[in-house]
Amino acid sequence: MIVSVYCAMLTFTVPLSGVAMWFCASVVMIAVTLIQPACFRATGITLENARDYLWWHTLISSVTGVTWGLGSVFLTNVDDVLSVFTTSMMVLGITLGGVSPQSAYRRSYVGLATFVMLPYGFYILLTAPWPVSATGAGVLLGYAFFMSSSARVELATRDAIAVRQNKSLLEQLRVQRDEFQKVSDDKTRFLAATSHDLAQPLHAQGFFLAALKDKLTEPAQFELLAKIEDSWRGLGNLLDGLVDVSRLDAGAIVADQRTLDLGLFAGRIAGEFTAVADEKGVDLIIDCGSVFAQTDPILFARIIRNLLSNAIKFTDPGGRVEVSVNAQPEMIEVRISDTGCGIPLDKQDLVFDEYVQLGNRERNREKGLGLGLSIVRRLASLLKIDLSLVSSLGEGTDFRLGVPVANLVQCGEVGREEQRRDRVLVASDLCILIVDDEDAIRSGMTTLLSSWGCQVLSAGSGEDAIGLLTHDQATPDVLLIDRRLGGTETGMDVVERVRDELNEDIPVVLMTGDIAAAPEDFAIPGLKLLHKPVEPSMVQSLLAEIAERKTYANRDAF
Repeated sequence: MIVSVYCAMLTFTVPLSGVAMWFCASVVMIAVTLIQPACFRATGITLENARDYLWWHTLISSVTGVTWGLGSVFLTNVDDVLSVFTTSMMVLGITLGGVSPQSAYRRSYVGLATFVMLPYGFYILLTAPWPVSATGAGVLLGYAFFMSSSARVELATRDAIAVRQNKSLLEQLRVQRDEFQKVSDDKTRFLAATSHDLAQPLHAQGFFLAALKDKLTEPAQFELLAKIEDSWRGLGNLLDGLVDVSRLDAGAIVADQRTLDLGLFAGRIAGEFTAVADEKGVDLIIDCGSVFAQTDPILFARIIRNLLSNAIKFTDPGGRVEVSVNAQPEMIEVRISDTGCGIPLDKQDLVFDEYVQLGNRERNREKGLGLGLSIVRRLASLLKIDLSLVSSLGEGTDFRLGVPVANLVQCGEVGREEQRRDRVLVASDLCILIVDDEDAIRSGMTTLLSSWGCQVLSAGSGEDAIGLLTHDQATPDVLLIDRRLGGTETGMDVVERVRDELNEDIPVVLMTGDIAAAPEDFAIPGLKLLHKPVEPSMVQSLLAEIAERKTYANRDAF
């Protein structure tokens, strides 16, 4: 269309044969320009053929520029102002029209504009009489302006493409994030749904095993029971590992920061492994000075136990494991080192990942699931403990924990509390109300608690519990209650009913197999939350503390 308009204008100043020749050449180049994209339509423009496509596009644009540029020179009569005006409009029009569509790939536009404007501009500037020659200078200035404009259009186009690509990437990331979140939520729901059912039989077995121990008399029987307990404890540890990782990732575990004598505390935890180390023939050295730190004792104990367990496991008989606690200027340093097999440098980050066990290719269940160090890393992050690892293959491993220093104002009171905890506590002469809808758990707990000298009341629901209390005219010292009961009733419902019935805030031990349950979800006075399967020794320790407080309260009454 535009070529036809220019040809009509040129017929006033140029012979018709010359106009026809230029018209045919221009139509041919327009046809070539349209054919070139069609040649790539079958396969589309891909990363593999994009370079070829752009090369041909640049070549065709340059040849088109030569056609228009030389045609303009050939068709211009420099002595005729109308001829110069017409061809100048042709040159400026074709160049200006190509700024927007061709500047996205600027090399093509430069080829077009250069071969159209420069030959024509210099031809008019050098051959036309003044002041017509000034038109040539104007064309050259226009060329400079169009080059600048095309550069800006190219940048704007690239920015727009980048924005679209970023939006696409962000949308892909959002979709992937939602998919990952759904997988994580599904995993959490699966563990929440199954952990309770898995924990229930293990929970009951623990109480039955503890009660059975008091019935045995023969050494062979004790040896057999010890093996059964090891197997039970191993299954419990596997379940605990899975649950702990899930709860830590879900943020369900909240640190209860306290001031404690870290040396005394770590030494006591390390002492638990003396028998294990002796049995394996490993020399366990404990060098823990009295230093005060700020941390969660329960979570910190889990870190120490996991690291010590690994150290002894991977140290050969005759080797050495050392636990030390020392004060540093800005922190308390806890070191757990061994002379075991060591960890290769390229595997030292890998050992903190889930389910990684460098020395357990056969996946021996007795060696765990490979979650211990993963839990250590998560707990250290939660407690704001600096965790570092120094190890060489064949030269042992050294784990270092940087624990925040405590406020010294609280150290005196903490020391007295530690001394009180060191006394042997006895859980006896307590009246305990058990509420659990599982018959096996009630039976096992009743047998064990009775063997400890406790008076036990057992009920399967809140209604049964209230009936027992009314019938026996008893006031329990402790409530041992399962969080999830039959129907719609919950353990918290029973706690509220019993406390209202007796008009007293009786201490509560709430047991649950729900991995998402956290202590802060049950912020009522005198409640302790335990996750199943619960070690009988933990229950005994809690009951002993309650018994001691009861003794002190009776003394104060006198």
